Amino acid sequence: MPSASVPTVEGIRVYPIKSCHGVELEECEVDNLGIKHDRRFMIVYADNNRFVTQRKFASLALIRPTWDEEKNTFTLSSNGRPSITLPLQQDVSKLTKRDVTLWGSKLTTYDVGDEVADWITEFLKDHEQHDCQNNDNKDDPIKENDPTRPVRLVILDNPKQGVYNRPAHPKLNGVHSPFSDWSPISFGFTSSLDDVNKGLLETGISKGNQIPMDRFRNNITISGTIAWEEDQWLVAKVGEVTMYIIQPIARCNVPGINQDTGEKDKWDGKGPTDYLKLRRKFIDQPNDGHFCCDVVPLTAGKIRIGDKVEVLERIPEEYKQGPLPAATQSIE
Repeated sequence: MPSASVPTVEGIRVYPIKSCHGVELEECEVDNLGIKHDRRFMIVYADNNRFVTQRKFASLALIRPTWDEEKNTFTLSSNGRPSITLPLQQDVSKLTKRDVTLWGSKLTTYDVGDEVADWITEFLKDHEQHDCQNNDNKDDPIKENDPTRPVRLVILDNPKQGVYNRPAHPKLNGVHSPFSDWSPISFGFTSSLDDVNKGLLETGISKGNQIPMDRFRNNITISGTIAWEEDQWLVAKVGEVTMYIIQPIARCNVPGINQDTGEKDKWDGKGPTDYLKLRRKFIDQPNDGHFCCDVVPLTAGKIRIGDKVEVLERIPEEYKQGPLPAATQSIE
C-alpha cells in the first residue's frame, strides 16, 4: 500500500517518568534503550515495589518533568506545589537497589531517595479526591488505588552495566525496553487518528468530542500516510534510525484521560478504548482495541521533526493480518 504522500516525522514526545506528563522535543537521540530520557524514571509503591500509573491515579498527568543536561538537573513541578529538583544523571553507586515489578518483569532498579519520594507521596494525597472522581480502576484487579500509601521513585541503569535487564525482543540482542509498557519506542499516525476521531463522532461514543494524539502517549508521530497503512509496515528508517515495527498496541483506559488536566472524559464507557474495541481488534488479542505501534530500534542515531520516513520492508502477503470485522453490537 503506497503512502498518500511522503511520510514525515510530525512530532516527538518523551515521558521521563512513566505515566507523568510528556515533553515535546524538536529532535531526539535513540540508543539501546529507545529514546534518550524516555521512561527512565518510574513510580512504585514502597511496600510491594509494584509500578504505579495513570490507570490508578489520573492526577499523575499533572506532574511535569523538565531537565537541563548541562546542569545535570531534573525538575518536577505541578500547579500549586513547590517544584523539586534532583540530578538527571544519578551516581547509582550511591543509591540503594530496589527490585520492582513492571507487568510480568522483575527488574533491578535504583531508588533515588526520600525527598522526591515524599514529594510524590504528598502530591497523590493532595489529589485523592481528583483521582477518586477520574479513575474507576476497573482494570486494576487488586485495587491498589489508595493515595495514602507511600511511593518511591526509581531509575534504571544502562543494561550494559549488567544490572537492569529487559530485552525488547528475543531475537534482537542488546536492545532493551526502559519503563515503557512494552517496546522501547512507539509510533502514532495522524491519518489513523483522524479516522479514529471520525469514528468517535459517528458512533456517538465521544458525545461530539475529538482527541489529540498525546492521549496515546506515543513517542514519534508520523504524518503523510494512508489511514492504518502502518498495519503493513515491518521495517522503516526514521531520520538516522532504522526501526522494526513489532505490533499494534493494545490500549487500556488511559487514552480516556486528558493529559493536560488529568480529567477523565465524561463519555459513554471508556471513550477511545471502547471505540477501538469495536473497530480495531486483532486475532492475537481479540479482547483489546489497538492504536499506535510498538517499535524496536535496530540502529542508533538522531530523529528530528521534519525527517522523512522511508518504509524499507512491508509484511509479506502471507503474514498480513488486518483488524477483525467491525463489531455491529452496541457498546455495553
